[in-house]
Formats: sequence, C-alpha cells, structure tokens
Amino acid sequence: MKLSVPFIADDPYIDFLVKNKSLLSSVYFALPDGPALDARVQFGSLDLPFLKKHLPRLGKIKTYCLFNTRFITPDRYFDTRFLNRILDRLQALDSIGGLSGIVFSDMYLLTALSKTGHKQVKSLEAVPGINMMLDNAPKAFSMLAAIRETRFKLPGKLVLDRSLNRDFNGLGKMVSAIRQAFPDVGIELMANEGCLSHCPFKLTHDAQVSLSNTRLVPEMTHRISQVHGCHDFFHHHPHFFFSSPFIRPEDLTAYARLADTVKISGRTLGSRFLIQAVNAYIHQSFDGNLLELMDATRFLADAYHVDNKQLGPDFLNTLAGCNHLCVNCTRCRDLFNRTARQQTRILKPYKDRS
Repeated sequence: MKLSVPFIADDPYIDFLVKNKSLLSSVYFALPDGPALDARVQFGSLDLPFLKKHLPRLGKIKTYCLFNTRFITPDRYFDTRFLNRILDRLQALDSIGGLSGIVFSDMYLLTALSKTGHKQVKSLEAVPGINMMLDNAPKAFSMLAAIRETRFKLPGKLVLDRSLNRDFNGLGKMVSAIRQAFPDVGIELMANEGCLSHCPFKLTHDAQVSLSNTRLVPEMTHRISQVHGCHDFFHHHPHFFFSSPFIRPEDLTAYARLADTVKISGRTLGSRFLIQAVNAYIHQSFDGNLLELMDATRFLADAYHVDNKQLGPDFLNTLAGCNHLCVNCTRCRDLFNRTARQQTRILKPYKDRS
C-alpha cells in the first residue's frame, strides 16, 4: 500500500523520499511564501526555489497544497486580490512540475476561490481534508456534490475519518458505497495521528489554530492543549492512547482491501521523526517505542516507552470494534500496564559558568 507523506524543507529528508518514491502515492505541503491557510501553527514555511529544485525529483507522484484551515477572516472571502494572489501562487507551483490539487477544510474558501474565474482552478482537484471528518457515505456524497458545484475537479481520493480505522463494519460499508458510486475516487486512511478517540477538543483546537494563523491573536494553542486539552488528559490517563484509532505499521495488511493509500502525518515534528515513521510504514514493522511514530502523542514518548513488539499480532483484533464505554472496560489500561514503562529522565549536574 503506497503512502501519502509530508514534503518539508529538509535536504536529507527529500533525498530519502526520492530514494523511496516508488512506494509513495503523493506528497503534501503548505502554501509556499504565502498566507497561512493550512491546519498547523506556523513555525516555518517552504519557498518556491526549494520546491522548484526538489519537486521534479519525485517524478509523477501527486502533489497537494494544503488549504485545510478551518476559516479565514470574513473579509478575505470577498477580497478578489487576495484570492487571485493565492491562485497565482498555485499556478507558479503547477509550472514547476505539476500541482495535482489542494486539500481543503473550508467550503467557503473553496467556493470563493472558484468564483474568481482564475484559470488555474479547473486544473486542480479539491480534496476534502481529514478534518472534514468523512465518517459515512452520505456525508462523503454531500461533499462531492458540493465540490461538483465549483470549478474545481473532483478529488482523486477521499481521506476518511480516523474514527473508522477500528470500525471495520462501518469502514467496509462506507468504502463499498463510495467505490460503487465513484469508482475513480481512491480511499485513503490516516495512520499515525494518535490523538484521542473522537477527540472532544478537536473542533475547538482546529478553530484555535486557524484563529492563531490569522495573526489577530497571540499563538497559544500549544499552551491550551498542555493545560486544558489533550496533552493534560493524556498525562493523567496515558492508557487512553490505546483507544486512539491509529494504525500500527504491522497492521497495514488488514486494510489492504479497504484502502488504496495511507497518510502519514507529523510534518511539524522534523525530518528525523518523518524518516523513522515513513520507514516503519514502508516496511510494515517497527521495533521501538510506538509513541515515537505518533503525531499528536509524540510528546508522551518522553514519559513512556510503549514496546511495539510486545503488542503482538493480536493487537488490532483486541481493540477493533471498541464501543468506547471506557467506564465499564479495563482493556486499554491493562494493555498499557503490560507493555509500557515510564521513562527515566536523566538530569545533568548543574554547572555554574559565571
């Protein structure tokens, strides 16, 4: 099963992708040199010269630019200069080596871009982002109908909601319905997010990131997560990690008939993380701390070591079909207690250098 992976400004990582390009289906990246229109807090960005140098090295792999912010400021939807400037940048990207499409989570923005009349629109797929939470066929069909009303192309793939990863009955029904109605649309699953199951913080978190990226308020999303959100929750209840619907590298074969591609996330965690994660999913095996492959819960790896090999071949069967009535179940807690150990933090002696 081929992978969809981040594309970041790191030469060794790009060399790694080029070496493994036959195993990749697509790469995705934020808009270079432009406004923050993706769903991550901005710490840095690509530029066009880097993309011009390295994107052609990947050959015919599909390329997607991330427009998956939840919202922009309302005036921007009517700012034709702003919208056309974005599309001009996409046109420049397309001229580098062919841009397949955009990944979006804001239907207002997609519609506004379409209404500009810019010639670039009709050449781009509009792919609903993972945060559109497509978890049933009617929702997916409604989304495709809305895209059809724009000048964008229908997506070449749909990224299904992560909640379906352990619900094989629901996943199977949805995939069957989509393939019957839209046989040319591929199915993609998110492998390594690792966040809370049906995360109760998710919608507000996405909105806070988008608000931060407008530059109208200070960036506080990470601090909010640490004090009031999922970071705080996981530190108090680390065993809930196992209720997260991630897919282990070893379990990819269970999805071979249900998905065409698998998405690897973690583009803000750096090249070392990404090379390790992509390698693990390419080889469908990982001998180490499972938390080190996760995007949203990578921070827990500093506190716990979850021995992936100890989880064994029955891991997926053990947790698939979970009804999420955790108050009546100790399965995740028992598994965590058996396979995880607390990390020992080594503090170096203080040296007075004054």
